[in-house]
Amino acid sequence: MGSAVFLRKLAKVFCVLLSAPSAFAQTVDPATKDLLAEFDITVTAGAAAGYVPDATCAMCHSDKAESFKQVGMGKSFHKPGRATVIEDFENNHYYHAPSDRHYEMELRGEDYWFIRYQIAPDGVQINRFEQKVDWVLGSGHHSRVYLYRTNDGLMYQLPLAWYTQDSKWAMAPGFEFFDQTGVLREVKRRCMACHNAFPDVPAGSDNEGQPDTFPVDLPQGIGCQRCHGPGANHVAIAISGEAELDEIHAAIVQPAKLPRDQLYSICYGCHMQPSVAIPSPLRMGRGIYSFRPGELVSDYKVFLDIEDMTRAKQDRFDINHHPYRLEQSECFLQSEGQLGCLNCHDPHVKLPAEQRAEHYRNACLSCHETTAAGLPLLRAAEKNHPALGDNPDCTSCHMPERRTQDVIEVTMTDHRIQIPRPQDDPTARIAKEPAVVGGVSIYDKTLNLSPSEALIYKTMGILDYTGGRDSGASDALRRTLNAQSVPQATPWAKLSKSLLQRDMPAQALQAGERALRYSPSHPQVLGLMGAAHTKLGNIDAAQSLFRQVADGGPGQADKRFNLALLLAYLKDYDGALAQAHQALEERHTLWPAWRLIGDLQKEKGALESSARAYKEALAVEPRAPQLRQKLAEVLQTLGRGAEAKRYLP
Repeated sequence: MGSAVFLRKLAKVFCVLLSAPSAFAQTVDPATKDLLAEFDITVTAGAAAGYVPDATCAMCHSDKAESFKQVGMGKSFHKPGRATVIEDFENNHYYHAPSDRHYEMELRGEDYWFIRYQIAPDGVQINRFEQKVDWVLGSGHHSRVYLYRTNDGLMYQLPLAWYTQDSKWAMAPGFEFFDQTGVLREVKRRCMACHNAFPDVPAGSDNEGQPDTFPVDLPQGIGCQRCHGPGANHVAIAISGEAELDEIHAAIVQPAKLPRDQLYSICYGCHMQPSVAIPSPLRMGRGIYSFRPGELVSDYKVFLDIEDMTRAKQDRFDINHHPYRLEQSECFLQSEGQLGCLNCHDPHVKLPAEQRAEHYRNACLSCHETTAAGLPLLRAAEKNHPALGDNPDCTSCHMPERRTQDVIEVTMTDHRIQIPRPQDDPTARIAKEPAVVGGVSIYDKTLNLSPSEALIYKTMGILDYTGGRDSGASDALRRTLNAQSVPQATPWAKLSKSLLQRDMPAQALQAGERALRYSPSHPQVLGLMGAAHTKLGNIDAAQSLFRQVADGGPGQADKRFNLALLLAYLKDYDGALAQAHQALEERHTLWPAWRLIGDLQKEKGALESSARAYKEALAVEPRAPQLRQKLAEVLQTLGRGAEAKRYLP
């Protein structure tokens, strides 16, 4: 590109940047994109606009980029491969007694392969399921879990995990019991929004109720721009070579220069999680990828806390409880906002183990006075701090390692600063005991919500926790929405789902219609309304809605399966089989589609095809007792009695 053309483009870029309302504006001028394209730098558009590859940041900030690679955030999400192996693939077998399933993870070339199977009474493997791992989630500092992607763009977590502290394979969190989701735990965008950098996806696709689809190509790890904001404008100015340093700095968020509330909104956006049981809902109207450094996290989401009937608040300790526990500390309360994450942590650097004791001690002594002997001065004059050895570590007593209650295979630093008391070993193994929610509250008491707004957020959280089945929350949400005429699709969609779960299809349709006023093509709502019409016997209306959603975009294989069910009900077996097979091409683990194929092939007398389909379904969902019985009956009819016995209880 000629210098004159370059300068004209650059001048246009400067005009755009200097008129931008803030460094974290979500729009990127086409001239900026054109300019960066000349340097082979891509820029995201859509729901998360203005992000450049993290390798671009390293062009100028190589030292920070290199050190950040060792930080957990820098290794949070990546493709599997031999170069990053930390797992033991020699001792790769794990047996889970509650579900009577065997698990293995194999390294085949550069690929990880997950295997699960059961052993029949005669010693033969049955219900064998194999799946290539597409993504590794987790830095490996404590653990790693493994994900696969289906053709329709959904992502699922596999049930086996690697735990680094004990160098072992075991069940991933939430899979410890018999009643688990197996290979069908869907990974939500809300989860990935904290575990990885934002992907390049269409505008509006990150809105609540849209399918949780992911592109094939994703960023690998939480990058620089999650804390500094979209970098396209900043890079365009920097590479020009014509800008003053102040202009370059003004085009990117510098967290250290933000007011405290905005600064810690960056950390709290992902690390403040009062409850694993009830995720904190987004503010109505916000997209999942819409948070930008420099704004308040309270404008993005509403933090919900719970009353756990199994343990008191001061005893609750989950793996992501760092600020939640810190804010319970007397040190935090007395600091009047001065104590926070960055007093101890540099997000760019993983502190070497041999430096941690001195580093954290210096952080403590920046507030705490010492005696002439160099011991921390206690508030109670009659008490003396115990003598300390060489290079003492304050955190080992006052912020001890403790086993987390939601991820029982790991221990983490408890950030609730406390006076040590005699107790059992806090790192000792514990049994998994999920929370039992007895109440829900707004965590931030200063949040300016009206009583009706607060009720809407709390009831939506309860309905998420109960799968829509809590009648009290459902009725309260219904009354509030009708009284306030809330002009947002999300609460009406959650109400529609709840009413359908409660077998109130006519009322579910009414709530769905209200949701469609504010989001006319809302795929989740259209699917819910199709299910409601099915319950009401309106087959033509249901079929039309399922077909509309299934053909409307990715992530809707389940709606195509619903269409197949309706066609089977109408005795259109060929049409039903075609839709079921297409659903499986889109989502190969949609086991009810295999079950339907097995039923239809049996109806047509194609018993071998029926048996194969039932086996495919059981490989994905081996718990289905009726399915096992169906397969055994078909095998008996085929004269394969010994094989049939393998599938009977």
